[in-house]
Amino acid sequence: MDQLPGTPASLWVETSPPTAYPALDRDVSADVAVLGGGIAGLTSALLIARAGLSVVLVDAGKVGRGVSGYSTAKVTSLHSLTYADLVSSRGEDHARVYGEANEGGLATIARLARELAIECDFRRRPNFTYTESEGELDGVREEAQAAKDLGLPASFVQGDIGLPWEVKGAVRFEDQAEFHPCKYLVGLAQAVRGAGGEIYEDTRAVDVSDGDPCTVRTEDGRELKAGHVIVATHFPFLDRAGFFARMHPERSYCLALRVRGSVPQGMYISTQGHSLRSQPVPGGGELFLVGGESHKVGQADEADRVRALDSYARDRFEVDSVDYRWSTQDNIPLDSVPYVGKLAPFSKRVLVATGFRKWGFANATAAAIILADAVKGDEHPWAATFDSTRLGPASAAATFLKENVNVGRRFVQDRFKRGSAEEVAPGEGAIVRDGVRQAAVHRDKDGKLHALSARCTHMGCIVEWNNAERSWDCPCHGSRFGTDGRVLQGPAVAALEPRELQAPEPGEPGTGEGPR
Repeated sequence: MDQLPGTPASLWVETSPPTAYPALDRDVSADVAVLGGGIAGLTSALLIARAGLSVVLVDAGKVGRGVSGYSTAKVTSLHSLTYADLVSSRGEDHARVYGEANEGGLATIARLARELAIECDFRRRPNFTYTESEGELDGVREEAQAAKDLGLPASFVQGDIGLPWEVKGAVRFEDQAEFHPCKYLVGLAQAVRGAGGEIYEDTRAVDVSDGDPCTVRTEDGRELKAGHVIVATHFPFLDRAGFFARMHPERSYCLALRVRGSVPQGMYISTQGHSLRSQPVPGGGELFLVGGESHKVGQADEADRVRALDSYARDRFEVDSVDYRWSTQDNIPLDSVPYVGKLAPFSKRVLVATGFRKWGFANATAAAIILADAVKGDEHPWAATFDSTRLGPASAAATFLKENVNVGRRFVQDRFKRGSAEEVAPGEGAIVRDGVRQAAVHRDKDGKLHALSARCTHMGCIVEWNNAERSWDCPCHGSRFGTDGRVLQGPAVAALEPRELQAPEPGEPGTGEGPR
């Protein structure tokens, strides 16, 4: 395989202090259990602990090292082109609340970073959604006017916006922000502990029963009993409300570059989806972050997407080096608004926050504010707009149909894929025929073959090889697994099982292995 640019690691994860909270090794109880140690979970836990309730937070890995640690880390209420469509699909009142909630999330992050003295490179910046196409100018102008009418700090601008190429026009939002997310989340975790909360890492929750109290069961057989449970695991691993049918997962990529000359000091996203911003680094100077090349999980050549992003960056800037590259995953709701509230219409005490699209920091902080109020028995004024049980506007029906037809097609067609294990090169993977089944086969750099069940443990779709990150990715609902089968990303909670490849039937292509 061709070498991809940069060190395959998140800038944020690599340049923040590690955490070392214990794994849960006993049964515990609390007023509230929070599942997930990202921005939504940690903020919820802190607000609830500050309200005087006991909180236990568990994370399957390390806090702040999940999706929150793999992003471009913009904190903003400008979400590409959103507000004109929201006004059209859900009405002016809901669109106004969406903007207000995200401005509130931004203000809360700024306040907590200041109050807790978290050194997280928090910087106020203008944010731009720009177009290079004359044909898109009317849509950009309409977005700026819609946002301004909703009371947001918006304007339509033309001319120089700080980029070294011509821009036809842009939406500009004033007083937005960027930061170092992992440093911020490490600080939040310390604040949760300081407020009396408990944090456990390397503790995967696999089931939740809704009762009084609720019971959370972990992979190691421990039980956590709580009056309320908040599921903040990015994609809910509990399927009781059909979130897998109401949103779809996408992956996108980011490169951290050293470029010659000065770097642009705003935050930017093009109407074509390329995201830009700068980031100070230890020792002085700044890296420039270029993101984009989104696609549905498991439905693209990931390495080609990385190379395309690298080419885009080199076409636009004088690049001296690519220091880091990473990818992230986002859940896209049908109507562009996150799902926050009850896990399902019949849930009494299990709450959820998911579907942050590609704008998780302000949205997730707003979600935490809503959920903290819900736990206390209050309904926040933003809650109705983000209601997790809503069906969505009629205009979302076409999107619902298209995405679920896509899932159904992959579920059926992928079962007919056949390949040969002997054709898998070192460092690569493929789906191969294994008797009447299929196996996910990876050959390591030493030439040893490793075989796993090819069926995602979430709902049985056939996984795909991710050739940029060396993982098995589900093209239906976005679960991801390592080459050893362990879960990297939900909604799956169970690993892919190892397989012993069968000998081929006479006349069939060989597997290259035979029985073992």
